[in-house]
Order: sequence, then structure tokens, then C-alpha cells
Amino acid sequence: MFSATPAFGHVLPLIPLMRAARDAGHSVALLSGAAFRTAVADELPPGVDYLGAGAMPEVFSEVAARRTGADVFRPTPPVIGEIFGGARVDLGIEDGIERAVEWGPDLVVAEPFDAIGPMIAARLDIAWHQAGIGPALPAVITSEIDRAASARYDRLRLRPLAATSLLDPCPRSLQDPAWSPDTEVRAVRPAAHRRSVDVALDLPEVGGQVEPTVLVTLGTVFSDPDALSAAVAAVAGTGADVIATLGSSLRHPTASGIEGARAGADSARVRYLPFTPLAQLLDKADVVVGAGGVGTIVGALAHGLPMVLWPQGADQPVNAARAAASGAAITVDSAAEISAAVTEVLAYGRYRDRAREIAAEIADRPLPAEVIAEIAGS
Repeated sequence: MFSATPAFGHVLPLIPLMRAARDAGHSVALLSGAAFRTAVADELPPGVDYLGAGAMPEVFSEVAARRTGADVFRPTPPVIGEIFGGARVDLGIEDGIERAVEWGPDLVVAEPFDAIGPMIAARLDIAWHQAGIGPALPAVITSEIDRAASARYDRLRLRPLAATSLLDPCPRSLQDPAWSPDTEVRAVRPAAHRRSVDVALDLPEVGGQVEPTVLVTLGTVFSDPDALSAAVAAVAGTGADVIATLGSSLRHPTASGIEGARAGADSARVRYLPFTPLAQLLDKADVVVGAGGVGTIVGALAHGLPMVLWPQGADQPVNAARAAASGAAITVDSAAEISAAVTEVLAYGRYRDRAREIAAEIADRPLPAEVIAEIAGS
């Protein structure tokens, strides 16, 4: 049983492991928010059961009520702890335990922000493994999540179980050099998300493929229409062709937000797309402009693509800093800096060369099937 926060950035990195487990003949389930079932249904491998428990948008309002003035989209470490180790657990653990007991897992795999999966493992007295989704979280964040979760363990009269191992998809080039894991690490090869059957894309060629193509994606949560429009305009100003993703923002879920992002676009050079599996878009890109989500960063590097990163919130500043330190990306503080950064990345091959070096490092990591065979004892 996989357990994850109900958000694409937390679930999609786990899908290669789910697919490998299913292909190995195991029964596979994903435990996540009840309302997230419909949104993620097309992304899950066939045959994966969905165990709906708890909520996510309601978690944000709960945290805002508990902590006056808290910004849940640009949270401090204590607010991060309250979101993932506190409010989400309070709103989902009872349902989560009930769904898990009904399904009967032998093993739990949980992503780093998920505190419910480890609690279920403790309740059922079964082993669990943590599956990383990017660079290891700083101790200042993990300690706050653990601190908030500890009160919930006490309330449920459970004793926390340490993770048996960390399934680490992050190339060493992206990890903090000072990172010192306290559990066994099993390297695993990451991959940008791709569905079992590719989505049909209406992407007419522009300019006879003379100009480079830049993918602009601010992810699924931080795709604010104004920020997206500014980023797209900055990239289009370099003369590049642009593919821009509209995301599925929790903050701007309506069509009006999408139309706002489209406004003023030069349709001859810019193509907007709704949520699309990242791997298909990376196949068509020369450079990626993103916000610093781990899925975008690791996926772009797996494809050997350099990046320009404009962090918007959450863990993105940390991820972007690690990508810049690797030599494969430039970070910027505003949309006004994007044009110059994209021009530099396109003009100087060192960013592309470094991204390709990291892609080779990623390709040397064990496949998900090998890791599943290890942890499942088969």
C-alpha cells in the first residue's frame, strides 16, 4: 500500500514504483485523499486500488483557523509541520486506518510529507519504507512534521516505527553534500510522469523547428495566472517557441484563471496545454522554465534538460537552490530576470552538458522493479 498527500507532486513520483509492484504480481493500492480520486484516476497504472481517506483543501483552511496569519502556500517550517503532521492526520487518520484494515497491506510505502502511512504501519505492526520524491527535506522541516505527528501517535496510543529504508530517486548531484541519512538508502531510478498510453497533443510545429522550444510549467499548485503569463511573456521575448502548462491550481481552479493566463499570448509562438504528463512535454523541449517542484526538476534532469527556476513557495526554493548548485540550472527572483536567464542557458552549453551528465547518473540507478523486488522479498 502506497500512501501519499493528495497532490500530483506527491503522488506522481511514486507511480513508477506502483507500476513495478503491479507488474511483479503484487496487489497494489494508493491511500490518499477521498476527493483526489477523480483527479488522479487517469494517472494511476491499471489495477491499482484507490483507498480514499481524508481531505486536502480542507486541511489548508483548518491550518489557517488554527494559526492566525499562516500562509499555507508559502509556509514556515512550523506551518509545514501543522499541515502534514497535524491537520492532515487529524482529518484523515481514522478513515485511513479503516480503509487499510479492510484492504490488508503487508507493506507500506509513504512519501516524505505523508504522516498517515507510517501511522497505519504502526497500527498494523508492519514494515514501511519511505519513498523520496526529490532532495532530502531539511531537518528543520522533518523535525516539525515529526513533532506534530508525535502528538497524534500519543493520542492513538501508537508507537512510531522507523522506516526500514529510504527509496531515494534523487541523484547525488542534487542532494545537499551534508546530507547524512539515518536509515538504509536504496537508490532508485526516477522518471518524469508518463501515462500507460500517451495523451494526444495538438502541437503544430512553429518556425520550422528553427527556434528552440522552452517548456514553461509552474506545476499544479502554484500556477497562478499572473505569474504564468509573466513567465511566458518573458520566454517569448527571447524569440523561443513556448509550450506552457496551465496546471490544476488549488488557488485558481476556475476557467477564468485559465483564460487570464491565455490573455495576451501570441498564439503563433505560444501554445497552452492543460495538465499533461510531463514526460511527453519534455520530449519536445530544449529548456525548462519552472518553479522548482521536485517532479519538474528530476524529470527535466532525467531528460538531460537545463532549467531556469523561479520558486513560488513551499519547498521550491530549496529544490531550486540544489538544482542551481548542480550546475544544470539558473534560479531567478522575478519574471523580469527570466529572459536573460533563458538566453544564457541557450547560449552557453555548460548548462546543457551538466544536465546530460546528471541524466547519465540517473540512468545508472537501479530500476524500480529491482527495488520493489528487494523490499518485497521476491
